Amino acid sequence: MNSPVTAFNRRGPGRAEKGFDFDEVIDRRSSNSVKWAFSGKLLTPEECAADPLPMWVADMDFKAPQPVLDALMDAVQHGILGYPGGASKSYVDAVIHWQAKRFGWDVSPEWLLQTPGVVTALKTIIQAFSQPGDTILIQPPVYAHFHDDPVLNGRRLAYAPLVLSDDGYRFDEHVFEAAIRDNTKIFILCSPHNPTGNVWSEEDLRTMGEICARRGVLVVADEIHEDFVLNPRKRHVPFASLGEAFAHNSITCTAPSKTFNLAGLQTANVIVPNKRLREELRRQLERNGSGQVNVLGMVAAEAAYTHGESWLDAMLDYVRANRDHFASAINNATARIRVLSSDSLYLSWMDCRGLGLTAPELRTFMLTRAGVWLDPGSKFGVEGEGFMRVNLGCPRATVDEAIIRITSAVTSHS
Repeated sequence: MNSPVTAFNRRGPGRAEKGFDFDEVIDRRSSNSVKWAFSGKLLTPEECAADPLPMWVADMDFKAPQPVLDALMDAVQHGILGYPGGASKSYVDAVIHWQAKRFGWDVSPEWLLQTPGVVTALKTIIQAFSQPGDTILIQPPVYAHFHDDPVLNGRRLAYAPLVLSDDGYRFDEHVFEAAIRDNTKIFILCSPHNPTGNVWSEEDLRTMGEICARRGVLVVADEIHEDFVLNPRKRHVPFASLGEAFAHNSITCTAPSKTFNLAGLQTANVIVPNKRLREELRRQLERNGSGQVNVLGMVAAEAAYTHGESWLDAMLDYVRANRDHFASAINNATARIRVLSSDSLYLSWMDCRGLGLTAPELRTFMLTRAGVWLDPGSKFGVEGEGFMRVNLGCPRATVDEAIIRITSAVTSHS
């Protein structure tokens, strides 16, 4: 198999850009990282033996910003890690200031609830605002938890698939409304959309919101990727910022976890302008015992939102270059696979249907023949079969190695 990632020494154009070295390759194999855990729970022995390069789960291979590490060090050196006292004023101020500065959304402090993560929030919202047998509306291909968590909680799914064309994916309002049933209680909006990278226009969001309001469907906006808009002509619009009626019928889930690579610190923020919804969600969080968050997670989040903006802007430049480089190299090397254009995310969506493989065959091909560990498109619904999701939140050397491995395998595939 090809040389291991820890041996990479090539450097991309983003080295030490603005003082941040995103080219640094960090060995994560012994760090108890799910992304780099070559265990029988995730891969077969044959797949482990191929030593595939991990580029799957949405977890970047970049160090967190230095102010975050410094704040965590100060907290640890204080030496006492007891029960947290909830969100401090400085923490809340940091969260709402971020929304105002980055997205022009004025969030009131009382709207904020905390949870250990957005997935925890989604499960709790499903429990609080629907009953077993009710349906939850989703837009596949979409994040696996949108498929799995409603079913895990005894709900059913209503599907409003995005429409794929030569220009990418788009929302069809007729398909959307036709999918809503009498017992559809919740629409889970992925904004920006994972895995397609769609950045919804204000018009699209208003149309979705108006249909949901008319049909009595609560909008739950998962905006965890809000900071990853890469197209300078696009902007992320928080759903609840569209106006009072939209805010009143919505719950917004955010977190610093994707933005600053802090997923292991278990801290997220749920923004609920409607007092009735907020109090019901608070009660359900208390029933589940999930209303407290990691004390170090709060320290990291506050430091990130207060001092991490320059790091984020430099990282976005680096990831944008990774995305363009990967797409150009793959698309120019072969016509059998194609990286679709996208406006957001550090995750690229790759159409591999030209290889003529079934979904299980494609997964095995990428792991054992190409030696890359990607997320299979089937994970995002049947609409994703034949596609793969590629994590480009990594050093350029990793991207270059993936290009070599993928193109070599595809070229030799008959």
